[in-house]
Amino acid sequence: MTSRRRFLLAGALGSLSPTVAFAQAARKLPVVVYVFASVPTSEMNGANPKGPHARALVHRLRDLGWEDGRNFVLERHGVQDNRERAQAIYADAVARKVDLILAVGSTAGTTTVVDAVRATRTIPVVFAGGSGESVVALGLVASLARPGGNATGVTVGVGQDIGAKRLELLKEIAPRIKRVAYLNPKSAGDEFMRKAAARLGITLVLAPVESRDQYEQALAFAAREKVDAILTGASSMHHAAVGRIAAFGAEKKLLTASFIPELVEAGGLMSYGIDFIDLNRRAAEYVDKILRGAKPADLPVEQPRKFELVLNQKTARTLGISIPKSVLLRADRVIE
Repeated sequence: MTSRRRFLLAGALGSLSPTVAFAQAARKLPVVVYVFASVPTSEMNGANPKGPHARALVHRLRDLGWEDGRNFVLERHGVQDNRERAQAIYADAVARKVDLILAVGSTAGTTTVVDAVRATRTIPVVFAGGSGESVVALGLVASLARPGGNATGVTVGVGQDIGAKRLELLKEIAPRIKRVAYLNPKSAGDEFMRKAAARLGITLVLAPVESRDQYEQALAFAAREKVDAILTGASSMHHAAVGRIAAFGAEKKLLTASFIPELVEAGGLMSYGIDFIDLNRRAAEYVDKILRGAKPADLPVEQPRKFELVLNQKTARTLGISIPKSVLLRADRVIE
């Protein structure tokens, strides 16, 4: 090495000893590409992400000894259910041969999760989303106990059962409801939900939304059908529409319920679903194990452990509803 090159290298590496300097120059930090289905990139990027889910993941990784920029690189992408964008991110990650892909969705067959696993057979993939049945049926893993490939993670449970529980809670809060509009993309689960509603003495009015520009049409249809309440399914597409759904409920004096607490925070009445904060923390634990050498094939897929009931007392009072004490006592959070 020439004197000039030694001088330039010394200036670039500062006061580090030669041994440490050359080790750090040669070291390649592992890269994790993190894609969340339902939030914008603006809530994912930066040292202190604004989104609560991204924060939960970052903080749990930090607890486990992983600090972004120091001993690994975390690339965060919120795709707001834009499948083409997610696929482009995965293709780029595969081309760069990153160390791990983390995909977080919410629905049983969310494309964000499916496309991540199908993008590569070599790069480890951790998913947080899908039901236990769907991740096997779609071929993402061989079985929950023995995934057998390059993918593993945490599922969101059985979406239909959670949807039925949401209906039961709604009926318990307002026993007189008879007609409920169900906003969700058409799926095989519609008939299950219809039967679950019938057992409760409720007529389920299907108001399909296949894309974000169909909410106004679906809400107008619900109003014409003279429903008593609006219930959303478990599509992550609903995250971006909670404000409009809550406002429509307030305008028409309708009960509103969802699987995500953001609806309740926006003025809706109730939410019941898995705890996505906990889901991200548990996904971080899979990332930790794999970065430390574990193989996805050897890490069993886990089911959700925490579910969250959130209620809005202010909205209930506005609607003239008195939430039973038995329901209030079960709530994880009550917005006054």
